[in-house]
Amino acid sequence: MKKVPLIRGHWAQGPDLMAQDTPFGQGTRMRVLEGYFAEAGEVTESNAWEHVYRCLLWMNVGAGLAHIYDSNHMQPGGVFHSRAVRFTELLCERWKITPKELPDLIDILFKGCVAELKRRQAEEPIDSETESELISAVQGVLRGEGLADDKALAVSRKIEVLSRDFFTIGNKRKNALGEGLEDLLLILLQRVSKVPIEKLALRQPVSKLPGFRRAPPPQKGEKRKREPHPDVAIVEGKVTHVIATAKWSMRQDRETQFQSEYASFQRNKVQDTELTYALITNEFDIARLKNVAKAMPGSEGGYIFHNMYHVCLPLLRETHGERFKELEPWVGTGKLQSLSDFLTDMRGRYGEL
Repeated sequence: MKKVPLIRGHWAQGPDLMAQDTPFGQGTRMRVLEGYFAEAGEVTESNAWEHVYRCLLWMNVGAGLAHIYDSNHMQPGGVFHSRAVRFTELLCERWKITPKELPDLIDILFKGCVAELKRRQAEEPIDSETESELISAVQGVLRGEGLADDKALAVSRKIEVLSRDFFTIGNKRKNALGEGLEDLLLILLQRVSKVPIEKLALRQPVSKLPGFRRAPPPQKGEKRKREPHPDVAIVEGKVTHVIATAKWSMRQDRETQFQSEYASFQRNKVQDTELTYALITNEFDIARLKNVAKAMPGSEGGYIFHNMYHVCLPLLRETHGERFKELEPWVGTGKLQSLSDFLTDMRGRYGEL
């Protein structure tokens, strides 16, 4: 199989992708993804969802289930626990594996970034003074609770390692997940939809996209105003055809962001050619999906996505059972589809033969 370059060309983010080579940065993420796809076999429209889940889905440790909703609601007794159980069972059935095997087969991108972080940490000496102070402080607390000296010291060292990992790694998942989905979408558009990299723009300021008004230079002494950076755009010549927003999940503040970005896009668009707004998501909350589906400019929501694509619409339907009927009107009109439909559509419109 011909090897497809994952990110190259004029529209790659920033002047030098590999210069942004932090453990969780784009350079590292692309190397991890490139390594994964080199061994992934044939990637098609129909199996793309599996690769998304293998790369980005992770386990909720507390619940012991695939993480598809807010953590507190996924725990036993939580409002989403039974659905998380159902999703995890369905996924294991499709992959013909046991639940115990699932953790080793998913979360590949984040694990790869963590491995790179640990590799670099091994090359850098740890501040022994800070380390010893923390161990001593914890050891003192444990002694006060009655633990013997040797036991208190061993437990203190374990706590120090865990706390160091938590504060250096624990908060990194959001960044790896958010931009990781965008990176992965770009890869799938190249590998599956055969869209040439010259037509793909990743996280570029909207003023730099064709068909949009150029940003005026800031006045003397003023900072340049922040402008939206569409996650992925498909461009051609002087026209932007598609702006694709990739959001793994949709918190309540997402709708405010959608409204603000849509208003900015419409205000600064100068092309006459129709522009399609698409949303790619793995959201499993029916109510959140309904809110986005029914949003319209000038009324509820104040924005619009012409199409919404779920990573795996069949699994969303099976996970929710009867309640999925609330989304059927948008499935019927074609507004709510699956990732496979997006890749097929983009291949037909913008892919090379």
